[in-house]
Amino acid sequence: MIRFPIRAVSAFLAAALSFCLASPAFAISIARDTEIEEYLWQQTRPVMVAAGVDPNAVHIYLINEPEFNAFVAGGQNIFVFLGLIDELDRPNQVLGVMAHETGHIAGGHLARGSADVSNEVAPFLITLLAGLAAVLAGEGQAGMGIIMGAQQAMQRAVLGYTRVQENSADQAAITFLDKVHKSGRGMLETFEKFAQNELLVDQAQDPFARSHPMSRDRLAALETRVNASPYADVPDTPEDVAAYQLIQAKVRGFMDQPMTTLRRYPTSDTSDAAHYARAVAYYRYPDFNAANYEIDTLLQKYPGNPYFWELKGQILAEQRDFRGAAAAFDKSVKLKPKAPLLEVNLGATLVAIGDAAQFPRAVKILESALSRDDSNAFAWLQLSIAYDGLGNEGMAALAMAEQRFNMGAYGDAVHFATRAKQLLPQGSRAADRADDIIVIGTGQIPEDQRGKPSKRRGFDPSSLTESQP
Repeated sequence: MIRFPIRAVSAFLAAALSFCLASPAFAISIARDTEIEEYLWQQTRPVMVAAGVDPNAVHIYLINEPEFNAFVAGGQNIFVFLGLIDELDRPNQVLGVMAHETGHIAGGHLARGSADVSNEVAPFLITLLAGLAAVLAGEGQAGMGIIMGAQQAMQRAVLGYTRVQENSADQAAITFLDKVHKSGRGMLETFEKFAQNELLVDQAQDPFARSHPMSRDRLAALETRVNASPYADVPDTPEDVAAYQLIQAKVRGFMDQPMTTLRRYPTSDTSDAAHYARAVAYYRYPDFNAANYEIDTLLQKYPGNPYFWELKGQILAEQRDFRGAAAAFDKSVKLKPKAPLLEVNLGATLVAIGDAAQFPRAVKILESALSRDDSNAFAWLQLSIAYDGLGNEGMAALAMAEQRFNMGAYGDAVHFATRAKQLLPQGSRAADRADDIIVIGTGQIPEDQRGKPSKRRGFDPSSLTESQP
């Protein structure tokens, strides 16, 4: 008789259930932007500290999708859809979402979930196996009835546990916001938006068959807490509002069609956010004269803003004015040092100039960026080109090995690392790193695929277990 280990089977079913409920997380497109990431960190870091969570252990990822959502997944990782920033009206609403997600992390919900769900669904698995036995015995209709009943009961048990987590995260978020003297009212306003969305699409939905409680119930549970807080009516600071309006304008400029952005931010709107949104829209259109006018208007007013210089560099690079772009990116790096993405912009543009005299600086800048973020495959590629331009074939091969390794192309990574090891001084740190890539990369390749060209592997969210707001 074959015995099914209950913990393993329940973990599989919980994963299958997560797949059905968490479909927005699949085919994830990760976006990177220093300005938006920095804004979210500035807002969220004090909340994490108040929650007893180490901010250095948490990663915030931007998802390049228009959905109004955020979730915690795969450990201490917060995923924020750009659509959330597009739709929320003010900073305190975003802070409420981030506080809620911090509540999941502080509560250890993802870490405890697997074991707790296993215990919850064990009785239903026994029923499920009984139904399967009935089917095998020829009682097909009765057996399928038992199986369907077990599945529904198990689903409700898992979702019931999730609802407890969501309520716990809500209450924890208000506690954290109180500790940092911030209002929880933005959280209420955000859940009101969720409730409005539910009224549009989920009027007849069973409130138990959800991955999180109905928003109207959560609103009722939170309202008393928020209104009783001495910080309920603390307003957003003018500085926070201005910063949020800028990142929201940037998000809209890049996510919406250019004409949509230009209608939303007409030329009669002379606010900083409107200039920023139009600069991005014209850049994408493309209308470079108009884009340069908009960004130059901002730079005349704010010459110390590194992100305006970053966009200026992007506009010039798109026009193939690489020297002008490098000068703009150089200013952004000097104004915001130790920002890897800004350094990669500069290093890649120095490579694009095609002047061998620029390669030594390009190497220095790119290595600086990679010392802080060694997962940037594009930066490794540019570093390989720069080293090749300097005639350093060993380091060029090693950088290419790193690039392919980060792309998940382990066969190619092993190939380039082997080439690098042959060219680099034996016992050097670089040669040792080539050895590491060979060992780790080879272990990642199925035995029947070793020695064959590898295929690029993209982001795989199927290993994540998500918790939605």
